[in-house]
Amino acid sequence: MPNPSASLARLFLARGLSALAALALLSGCGVENYLPHLDPNATTVNVGANPRPEAKPAQNPSEKLIVRPIASVDINCPPVDIADSGAALRVGGPENASVRYQFNIGDTARQCDPAGPGQAAIKVGVTGEVVIGPAGAPGTYSVPLRVTVTNLADKKPLFSKTYQIEATTDGVRAGQFRIVTEPIAVPLTTLQLADVYSITVGFESASSIPKQRRHKTTG
Repeated sequence: MPNPSASLARLFLARGLSALAALALLSGCGVENYLPHLDPNATTVNVGANPRPEAKPAQNPSEKLIVRPIASVDINCPPVDIADSGAALRVGGPENASVRYQFNIGDTARQCDPAGPGQAAIKVGVTGEVVIGPAGAPGTYSVPLRVTVTNLADKKPLFSKTYQIEATTDGVRAGQFRIVTEPIAVPLTTLQLADVYSITVGFESASSIPKQRRHKTTG
């Protein structure tokens, strides 16, 4: 007559081996394949047989930007333009022999960061140098440089400020200058800020420099 205890032991052993085999199969497939799906627009995680919550569509682009996490890399920042006649500023007489010193823009950069619901913050950087002319002498010199952010739709400036740039030269080597603006707040109605705003920098009261308008942006 079969032993009931032995039969139960064999049954539990068989079930245990089946469970181990199933666990090994799942491990071979990779744990990541069985993690719950994360939907960045959903308020809960879709676990097991629960239906995935449907995110409500935004009523307008600005509302979408409020609820969606935004990073700096998501924003297409406007390039920096050099204003007409603003790439350099020469001080002195009209002849080369009478030039005392000249400031030149060397490079520009900009950065756009999210700044709360429906807003972005733009920072503008400008670097350059001052060189001494035939009529100049070593020293520290200062000139005005204007930074402007303009709304392309109506051509009206949202921000315009003049910064006093200062640089020192020993008369042999050029003196360097660098400026970074404070964060400039603008409405963030789209991630394509380059289609909405323009950034312009340039020396004020520039003279004796050929007119030009060029992009010179890094970063």
